[in-house]
Amino acid sequence: MSIDAFERREETLRLRAKLEAAEQSRQHGEPTYSAEESRQRLETIYARTDV
Repeated sequence: MSIDAFERREETLRLRAKLEAAEQSRQHGEPTYSAEESRQRLETIYARTDV
């Protein structure tokens, strides 16, 4: 397996692990956010650091 193929595979595995963790959180009642809510939250965070 080439280094590039290995790195792509590892990145895919990391993404799948993140998706699995997010799905488990959702199933356990953690709050979820729409794309618009997420955008607003990020804008708020970055607006505070633009000083």
